This record gives sequence, C-alpha cells and structure tokens, in this order.
Amino acid sequence: MARVALVTGCGKRDGIGAAIARALARTGHAVVATDLEPKGVRDAHEPAQTTDPAWSGVEALVDELTALGVDSMSVTGDISDEADARRMVQAVIDRFGRLDVLVNNAGAPLSLGHGDVETIAVEAWDRVFAINVRGAFLMCREAAPHMRRQKFGRIVNIASIAGRAGSKANSTYAASKAAVIGLSHSMALDLGPDNITSNAILPGFILTSRSLAGISKRSGRSEVDADTVAKATPAVPLGRAGAPEDIAGCVAFLASDAAAYTTGQSFVIDGGAYRL
Repeated sequence: MARVALVTGCGKRDGIGAAIARALARTGHAVVATDLEPKGVRDAHEPAQTTDPAWSGVEALVDELTALGVDSMSVTGDISDEADARRMVQAVIDRFGRLDVLVNNAGAPLSLGHGDVETIAVEAWDRVFAINVRGAFLMCREAAPHMRRQKFGRIVNIASIAGRAGSKANSTYAASKAAVIGLSHSMALDLGPDNITSNAILPGFILTSRSLAGISKRSGRSEVDADTVAKATPAVPLGRAGAPEDIAGCVAFLASDAAAYTTGQSFVIDGGAYRL
C-alpha cells in the first residue's frame, strides 16, 4: 500500500503546498490536500485578480492528481482549531487507515502582524502564532499517535529563514517561525524512538502569487517583471528567486527512505543567501 501524506496549505495553484502535494504524488504517495478555504486565504496585499477563476483550489488539485492515477482527497479546516485538526487527521485515517507523512505548510498571511514592533496589535500577534505555531503543534499532536502505532512517520514543518535571521518590520512572523523550528527539533527527540523523524525547512524568497504581489506593492507597479524580481533577490548566489518546486524537492527527500537517519534538522533553501 502507498504511503499516505497530509499536506496543509494547498489551496493556491502556484503555492508551495500544491507543489509539495505534486512532488509527493510523483514519489508514490497517496495525498490529502488541505486548506482553511478551498482556494486558500488571500493576503491583504494580493489583488483579487491574482486568483485564477478556473482554479477551484484543493478540489482542483485533487482532480489533477487523480487524473494521474494518484489516490487523493481534500479536506478543509482551521489547523489552529483543536477540533478541526483532529477532524482532518481522522478523515485521513478513515479513508486510508494510516498516516505516514505530515507536512505543515499552512501559514498566516504575511500582512497579518506586519509592521514596526510599536504598531503590532496583540490580536494580530496572537493570530499569527495561532496559525503558524499552535496549528503546527495541533496537527503534529493529532498525527503522532497514528505514526507511533505503525512505528513509522515523517513530519516536515515549513518554517522560514526569517525564523533564524529575523525580518525587518516582521517580528511577529519571524518569532513564530523560530518557534516552529524549536518545535520541530524538540519533536525529533520525543518521537525518534518510534521511528518518526521531524525536520524543518526554512525557505528564503520563493516566487508565488503572494510574494509577487508583495514586490508589486513595494515597487508601486501593477505588474512585476523579471528585472523587478531580480532586484528583489540581489544577494542570492544562485542568481534567481526560488520556486515552490525547490521546497517540494526537499520535502520529497525528507519523506523518503533515503532520509531515514535525518531528523531534528533545519534545511535552509534560499539559493545560498544565508550562510551559516
């Protein structure tokens, strides 16, 4: 039987979550795609026209994978809600009888809690932590007993380079991602004896509709061209911005048997911009 992967935050066609789901499907996994809303949540700085009317979100992703012969399903819910987290994991167990790979990719909108520390509302801080940290914790907590029972599991949490390097006018987001890194490392210690690995991926600048909208807003242009993107990534040794597939490739490795002895690690995927 194929191993089963649950990936959160899959609602956007060009997003990291959808790319991860496709990569895991290509490597033989059955895939459960989730998001808060079928098409994901639009960030405040994303213009409405960036939404593809022909794309129905996680349902379209499932149709795409099913057409390729992949056993797939979608579930919607709020990862920061305890009952929803339990319901989503249970839906996987009810359908497939097991859960082998959990990828916590869903994250709070970047605009939420953005700004100088003096301007950040406590409510915004709490909501970012509820999604990014509480949500990852709840999903891991619900998945752990099933993985322990089968003596196998792979947990991959999508953090951010901001969690290690910080981010100007974005302390809420950076602090939450630092917490995700700590959670990932600590779970490796708790779950390792049951043959469950736990790792974090720290993306740098990745080209998605959300990041392009952010560049557009900062540059004052309605559309962003290649030169504008290049100026946004001046310190990347590889000379380009990242693609969602760059993150998906690392997830596919960490979910594979080749990564059986890899746990408690943080993988920086940023083209070499941040060097330890």
